[in-house]
Amino acid sequence: MAPRARLSRTGVVEIAVGVVDRHGYDALNLSVVAEALGVGPSALYSHVDGLDGLRRVVAVESVRRLTCDVRDAAIGTAGDDAVRAVATAYRDFVRRHPGRFAATLQSTGGAERADVDRELHSVFVLLHRAGGHDEQAAELAARSSRSALHGFAVLEHADPDGSHDAEFGHLVDLLCRILTPS
Repeated sequence: MAPRARLSRTGVVEIAVGVVDRHGYDALNLSVVAEALGVGPSALYSHVDGLDGLRRVVAVESVRRLTCDVRDAAIGTAGDDAVRAVATAYRDFVRRHPGRFAATLQSTGGAERADVDRELHSVFVLLHRAGGHDEQAAELAARSSRSALHGFAVLEHADPDGSHDAEFGHLVDLLCRILTPS
């Protein structure tokens, strides 16, 4: 008899994220993850609260990864260069990980999801604070720029075969112009 696979929440999440990356968010289910781990679906219940719990942890991990990507892109940049770097990192995440991006669109995750959403938002606030905005203006600029990038990402995600480079360039130029502190 083969030794039983040792499961951990981290391992379950890694496999689930891999499923989403390879097959899309809609393909995520307990059976697929369990099969990849070499266990029965019931073994996953010690680590996630069923399919809803699995979807929640994938959504949280996806927002966490997006946050890391945009934060890393902003390091060492300032002003318009920082806005362009963050915008490009956001778009690149969506293009590289369409399944994970789809997971970020889900309203699952509870308090943990709210925490990672705040972390992502704080990157945008810091970006605009570093760009010269006071606290209130940085908050508004963060909401505006994140909303614009997110909206673009949703539209591009819905049409992955289209060429949207010109629209993206225009959006980023527009963000740089309108979000410059007066």
